[in-house]
Amino acid sequence: MEIRDSDFEEMVLSSDRPVLVDFWASWCPPCKMMQPMVDRLATKVGDWADVYSVNIDRSPGLASQYQVSGVPTFIAFAGGQPIDRKTGALTEGQMMDLLKKAEEAMPSLEDSDVRLPEEDGHPDRPYITIVSGLPRSGTSMMMRMLEAGGIPALTDELRIPDEDNPNGYYEFEDVKSIDSNADWLDDAPGYSVKMVYSLLRHLPADRDYRIVFMRRDVNEILQSQKKMLERSGIETDIPDATMKALFERELRQFYVWLPSQSHLNLINISYNELLSRPQPTIALINTHFDETLDVHAMNAMVDQSLYRHRAA
Repeated sequence: MEIRDSDFEEMVLSSDRPVLVDFWASWCPPCKMMQPMVDRLATKVGDWADVYSVNIDRSPGLASQYQVSGVPTFIAFAGGQPIDRKTGALTEGQMMDLLKKAEEAMPSLEDSDVRLPEEDGHPDRPYITIVSGLPRSGTSMMMRMLEAGGIPALTDELRIPDEDNPNGYYEFEDVKSIDSNADWLDDAPGYSVKMVYSLLRHLPADRDYRIVFMRRDVNEILQSQKKMLERSGIETDIPDATMKALFERELRQFYVWLPSQSHLNLINISYNELLSRPQPTIALINTHFDETLDVHAMNAMVDQSLYRHRAA
């Protein structure tokens, strides 16, 4: 049975059964060869699972969201989350194996729905999640998105929401003392924490970190930062060109230093791209976290109203 974008959430993501999705194309000979086998499998497993087809030319958004770069690609879903995938012509047994993996994952996903984040974070994430980047680059929104996606935020909520960050700052004061006191890291695995990029150099190398590094057009950062300072009654006489050169130089130095830091697993995320094409960008973030995030909840947190300072 072929489904399209409009059907996908109801038929796949909201299903309480294991689902196998065949991403195919009409111009692909192996796809056509496998179609009868896919139809037979759908009938065979109909009492406990569902099998659907998605034509990537008719639903390019879904193909992009799930990073389908070759066809046929088979992705097994459980509880709205992709569990496993294979690309290329498969046997019926291989397709059945994908469905069985999804079936086995269903109880664990149900259990995770009732786990309280404040109790123990996420035991399947022994690493520490860090959101970093230049000031005003979208780090607070990313913290909010990750929290919605299933990674609770480590924050003391001392800095309250305001006009500049109406959804909250998601800051944790102890982060600022990382160079002299790293004890708080003992409680951080399974959580996300916001950290300015310059402090990443002080992270102990005996732990694992997954970093979402937010990138944004520097001219937009300068505009946003200037407006924020004005609202706080702070004046600065530093020319924009000077600040831009400083930011760009520090970023260059950071990326020269980064490759030698094996404990830092970093993904770059464009704030501009996130707002203009949220679904494929969120899919990349989900891949960075082993396909464990609630991408639909994350998408709902993308707040276009906060994009108030756009580069000309």
